[in-house]
Amino acid sequence: MRLVILDDYDQVSHWAAKYVRNKIQEFNPGPEKLFVLGLPTGSTPLGMYRKLIEFYKAGSVSFKYVKTFNMDEYVNLPRDHPESYHSFMWDNF
Repeated sequence: MRLVILDDYDQVSHWAAKYVRNKIQEFNPGPEKLFVLGLPTGSTPLGMYRKLIEFYKAGSVSFKYVKTFNMDEYVNLPRDHPESYHSFMWDNF
């Protein structure tokens, strides 16, 4: 765990997105070597997801060989349910 204290939400979001991008780049994933990324849900990481999307669109990160998983989920809630974390991630990332 890392505690990062910055002036505002946007700065923290940008820092976190750069950290994830850099870890993916350093790992250098490929077809036989996937990068595994656990994704938290809720409103707190949304800024980081928006920044990661910006990095992706700018070509500074690829998710081609990145395998993601949701770090939490409701028990027995179907993945296509509008309140599932799968739906949340689909809508936001």
